[in-house]
Amino acid sequence: MALALVVVLFMPDWTGSGSNRPLWLFLVPIALGIAGAAFALRSRHLWWTLISALWGFALIQGLVLVVTLTSGP
Repeated sequence: MALALVVVLFMPDWTGSGSNRPLWLFLVPIALGIAGAAFALRSRHLWWTLISALWGFALIQGLVLVVTLTSGP
């Protein structure tokens, strides 16, 4: 979950170069959330499974919201 957060923090263009990030980069936090959910499910922690899976999706939505609010549409 922490690794997914770190990946999301590296996604915005902090340097202002204007270069676009590759589209596959947006799938990394989701994949990490699903991987964490699989590990939690394997150890039979159902709440952690749900939280980890939702975390990956929520991070992307939060990133989109923050970038839209700070940069504008």
